[in-house]
Amino acid sequence: MSNSSNVRKIVRIEAKPGLADLARAALVELQRATQTEPGCREFVFFQALGDESSFLLIEDFANLNALEHHMNLPHTQAFFARELVAAIRPIERGWMS
Repeated sequence: MSNSSNVRKIVRIEAKPGLADLARAALVELQRATQTEPGCREFVFFQALGDESSFLLIEDFANLNALEHHMNLPHTQAFFARELVAAIRPIERGWMS
């Protein structure tokens, strides 16, 4: 993947049992911090109506370097350090067609 092309990812995040409220609060914090990063074009999440422990995250960065930078920032590392997430799975592009 070229560093000059944008990187768009859509992932499903599953909170650990009983931790949906904490995961949502942590995602709100992560979203606020990430949206101000240079190279962040979009970073937004949605909570499923029928399953409060399920979230959909859409992230779009200007290039691979911006995404890698995001993954190493303190607010991103702090999100993962909370260990609120049971699983993160990419959504296949075919799902959206």
